[in-house]
Amino acid sequence: MTLVVLLKFFHYLALFLAGGLGIGAAVIQTAHRKAGTPPAPAVQTAMHILARLGLVAIIILWGTGIWLAYSLYGGMGIGWAFHMKLLGATGLLLAIAGLNLHLARIAKSGNGMP
Repeated sequence: MTLVVLLKFFHYLALFLAGGLGIGAAVIQTAHRKAGTPPAPAVQTAMHILARLGLVAIIILWGTGIWLAYSLYGGMGIGWAFHMKLLGATGLLLAIAGLNLHLARIAKSGNGMP
């Protein structure tokens, strides 16, 4: 039971981290778009870090979530609502991974953020 509590702690921590990072990055980008100015280099670096931390948080969510499913229910066949949640989580993982790849390409090319 201690393992389940520990897994839930890290699962919720990663959930809050991913949500906060996503909202924070969106607020920063929206403010810069409204101002019509590109982010300063330090802000661009911070946004890259936020994107990487978001990816790490989603990976932690997946790892702890799968571990919790097997620990509590003996597998992933929990029901249709769980599978819908997994579908959404898969889309989120793909979006964040794509964002990280896009930011890496921008950084490699030397161009600023759009």
